[in-house]
Amino acid sequence: MRSHSLVHTLVPPPAAARPTRWHPVQAPPGHPVQVLPGASVRFIGRMAETESALQAVRDPDSSGAVVVGPPGVGKTALLHQVLRSLDGSYVVRVRGIRSSASFSYRALGFLLSEVPGTVTHPALVLSAVSAHLREEAGGRRIVFAIDNAEHLDKASSTLIGQLLSGDSASAVLTVTDFAQADPVFMGLWRASSLRRIDLRPLSFEDTVLFVASELGAPVSREGVEALWSVAGGNAQATRASLQGFVQRGVLARRGEAWVLLPNRKGIGHDVVSTSPLLRTLTRNQRRIVDLVSLAGGLPWQDAARLADPSELDALQDAGILVVLADPEPCVRLAADGLADAVAEQVPEEEAARLYQDLRSRPGAARYLADDPAREVGWLIQAGLSVDVQLGVTAVETLNRSGQHRRAADLIRMITTRRQSPELALEAMIAALGQGHLKDATVASATLSAAEVELDREVLIRYLVEESRLRRLHAVGDPALPLDRADERLTSWGLDRIGQPPGDAQDRSESVSLGRRVLVARAELASFEGRYRDNLADLEGVRQTELSSSSGREECASLVALQSLLLEAMVLQEPTEPALRLAGVLARNLSHPQVAHQAADAALLRVEVAFLVAGNWAAGRMIFSGSRPSSSSWSLHRGSLADVAVALDLIARERVRDATALLEPVVEQLRVADRYGLLPLAEAVLTYCDALTPALDRGVAHLPPAGRAKGSPWMVRRATRHYQLLSQALTGSRAEVALQLQERVPSDRRRGATMWAVSSLLSALRLGSRAAAAELEALSENLDAPLAEVCLLYAKAILQADTGLLIRAVEAAAASGDYRLAADIARSGIDQALADDDRTAYRLIHRRLREVLPERLKDGLGVTALGLLTAREREIAVLAATGRSNRAIAQHMYVSVRTVEGHLYQVYSKLSVNTRAELAELFPAEIDS
Repeated sequence: MRSHSLVHTLVPPPAAARPTRWHPVQAPPGHPVQVLPGASVRFIGRMAETESALQAVRDPDSSGAVVVGPPGVGKTALLHQVLRSLDGSYVVRVRGIRSSASFSYRALGFLLSEVPGTVTHPALVLSAVSAHLREEAGGRRIVFAIDNAEHLDKASSTLIGQLLSGDSASAVLTVTDFAQADPVFMGLWRASSLRRIDLRPLSFEDTVLFVASELGAPVSREGVEALWSVAGGNAQATRASLQGFVQRGVLARRGEAWVLLPNRKGIGHDVVSTSPLLRTLTRNQRRIVDLVSLAGGLPWQDAARLADPSELDALQDAGILVVLADPEPCVRLAADGLADAVAEQVPEEEAARLYQDLRSRPGAARYLADDPAREVGWLIQAGLSVDVQLGVTAVETLNRSGQHRRAADLIRMITTRRQSPELALEAMIAALGQGHLKDATVASATLSAAEVELDREVLIRYLVEESRLRRLHAVGDPALPLDRADERLTSWGLDRIGQPPGDAQDRSESVSLGRRVLVARAELASFEGRYRDNLADLEGVRQTELSSSSGREECASLVALQSLLLEAMVLQEPTEPALRLAGVLARNLSHPQVAHQAADAALLRVEVAFLVAGNWAAGRMIFSGSRPSSSSWSLHRGSLADVAVALDLIARERVRDATALLEPVVEQLRVADRYGLLPLAEAVLTYCDALTPALDRGVAHLPPAGRAKGSPWMVRRATRHYQLLSQALTGSRAEVALQLQERVPSDRRRGATMWAVSSLLSALRLGSRAAAAELEALSENLDAPLAEVCLLYAKAILQADTGLLIRAVEAAAASGDYRLAADIARSGIDQALADDDRTAYRLIHRRLREVLPERLKDGLGVTALGLLTAREREIAVLAATGRSNRAIAQHMYVSVRTVEGHLYQVYSKLSVNTRAELAELFPAEIDS
């Protein structure tokens, strides 16, 4: 089980093991990036599909493979990749063209022109072509590479089918719709002679690599998410959208990465005009797409009444439409962003006509009411008036789902904003949700000027958002607006939550408004790092579970309060009660009335807490069934996702990968940083740089003092932690260790015990024996994987116990924190060398090498083994197998005296006296 925390190694790898700087296209294992010679198409991933096609082509009992997929999905690129791997084959390239499908042998005209004489009878054509191909192939296997096979003329299809059936050749075909291909190919498939390969859109991970390879530099996760929303993994559509994004300045180069610029519009025309998914639509099909895009989706029954079902089927087959069955069958565009782009391009008159058509259908009004934001956008597109209350409802729905940019865009299009305090409030919420503090301040001023006219709910919500603005802007006391909210509740005769008045209506209003203030106070406590306050104030929600009758607001407030309590519990001590609360929260998050925004905020908060506590695996396992939002920020999306992954990569000694991941994160956050994450991302990147030769660049990333003042306490605390770790690699380790220990009392007073554990652990790894006793005392009463490692480590150092130290190494490695395992081993090895305890040295070294992955056995440089030269290491391994000096000399073609000299150096560096002792240091090499 993974148990590493935010604290990672303090010891840089040896120079020989240090990674080079970021390369533009860095493919993770299993995701190769291949660039075809002379082609602009980047071939990303598809290893399984490529191998399947190659096996089918090479199999003597097979006719080959047919690759099926919608336009632009990458069928032709896969075909070319297969051909690249067919060394020694005779390849015949054929391309089907729709306009030539009625002309006999048009697709094979180039081949027939090479056959001597005039051939008219089909049997003679087969015989002549077959003989010609065998002669040209000269014994090599004949392979037809057929693109757009459904557009082959009948005669060419028949001839190719005969060649495939007669074992004279094999083929790789691409088709958009297999049902439209010649029956001869369908017959081969049904006979299991032709293997069908359905090509799916690129995964999100593949899209990241694809976009980076197209631009020649990494792209921020937000940028790829924006492209994914309009292209849905279609390679050709992604390339076309990417071109539009760059031309319009939606994606821009910043430093070493491409980032998404906020508030850039006008890309709808580019996306629609270049999308391969829309290029070949008939007029009726385009009308269906326009209608579904404007509506956001349609119930299947209504769509079937408004359009020919066969057209709907064709659009599904092309990958443009999808049918979702929850809670009832509904037709939507496959990519939400593409739907938005299409809706923007529908002419005003057409939009108005489609709106009237849909409104006339039974049940359509009910469906539109379920998505007020779409209806308002449609009315604006059609040039129709928008009711103020409908506009407020639409914007509120978007903000509640975390779609703050769409909410802000919609507000700008509604001309009645100044007449509606409700819209001003939603504008403030939308601005805060995007991190646009200036816009939020303007909206706040509007509401403040009209405060005496605001109704109760709007006023309390405004004061809650004003508190949020103050804490993010680091201006004024964020508690004051909440105090004013309490005063207003009292002046209205509405008691605070938990003490409702007698009247049922007042009781409902009191609970609703009081709950908002309670959540805001708990969020402020978390923001300021006052976790003990939340532990005391929120105990009452620990066991509360939502019922089937729970409303949307009750759901949102309960999951917020429970996540804030769980955060405090995990940071103090991730014990069994905390895990039980996590289970309750996970069940509540699955309630249908929990909005995406509320679920995302809860998941983000508790998963970060589990990460800090070194128990991320437990948190991810508990919440694996909770859905992350598809439209709002969460730990699973955006820059925060990459920061969390980078921390995991560092612990696993993949510093180069972490650096590559963080470069675009930092550049993106410099453009837009809605959660105040930039200081932490910069500090972690600085730490990565400090572990590599790029130290001069790393120092430049250190955030200046005060940069993190508007960030949550957790971010500020982690930022300072990584700044100290970076300084330890370039300055006085003892001084940094002392500073880490000095932070412990403050962490414990706040209730952030796990941060205190992390600081003491880091200090001990820096060589501070004074931290060991305090770490032992603190970890002894904690029930967490990280605390278990710390307890073993501290006891081993205090008691000079090799056995305990080896157990600590094993526990750290089992958690996946290989850098911690190496640091623990280094502590024991340094002590063993100082005491001249060769047995302890060999035991620790050997066990470390046994628990580390193969790629790290020689790379961490935690022992004197890292001091061996390549020649010394080679001789040491041979000597460890028991070979004599003479045998080693003969094997390496050197003199015996040379071997003796190298062995002397090896024995001195490794503190061994015999070959038997040497063998204990190289168990893997000897076994192999």
